[in-house]
Amino acid sequence: MAHLKNRQKLQAAIDFIASYGMALIVILIALVIIFRIGTSNTGISAPSCTAVPGFTCDFFSITTNGLLTVRLTQAIGSPITINGVACSTSLNATGNAPQYGNVHVGSKTKYYLPATYPVGNVIYSDAYYIIKIYCYGPGGIARQPLGNSFTGYIWLNYSIPNYGSETQRIATVTTPYI
Repeated sequence: MAHLKNRQKLQAAIDFIASYGMALIVILIALVIIFRIGTSNTGISAPSCTAVPGFTCDFFSITTNGLLTVRLTQAIGSPITINGVACSTSLNATGNAPQYGNVHVGSKTKYYLPATYPVGNVIYSDAYYIIKIYCYGPGGIARQPLGNSFTGYIWLNYSIPNYGSETQRIATVTTPYI
């Protein structure tokens, strides 16, 4: 009789381990699948616009034809006059200028279509300005299909009264094409 009770306890223990073990295996498989799906979808990055101190990206988007729109606020404490704007998918070898594009901020003006922003506009401190400019990559305008991810750099050549002109990378943008 004692042998039968021990056998029933052993059978109950095996049933317990088997059922909970199977449940644990199913949960682990589900977690692995979720993790793989979550990490393999790297084609689209989270939208972001990181501006240098003194500037803020209030709004940004890029269309499938490569036209970037950025609402830029400047707060450097003085009005600035825009001399040129550039958008490039890459930095040059030294990291201090756009690799492609460069209208009025370098020597590669051949990349640019007619400007979609008026040169000479003044942005007052704590005011915004909407920049619409084509972004360029190694093959010309950075066109991509809907939903693909764009990462690029915005350069601004501007003048500050009594200080002269400055060209500066003012923002790094990552956003999906719309």
